[in-house]
Amino acid sequence: MNITITVIGTVDKSIDGCDQFLLLTRKDDDLTCEEAYDWLFPQVYRDTYQEAGGYFCRDVEVLQRSDNQVVAIVHHRYDV
Repeated sequence: MNITITVIGTVDKSIDGCDQFLLLTRKDDDLTCEEAYDWLFPQVYRDTYQEAGGYFCRDVEVLQRSDNQVVAIVHHRYDV
């Protein structure tokens, strides 16, 4: 898949981490939410097994914007 990522913005969640908003655009075909999730999630998934202060990312939300664009929200967190 030929997908480009545009960073829309980031919402700071203080010591808990942040939410990163991305626009995923597929240039060669349509892009569904399921395809976008399956493509993005393995790239951002991280697990620290609850280490104090450890970074983890286990949650990605996707919303259809158009036939070939999906907005993704990547939830970056720190174990406190």
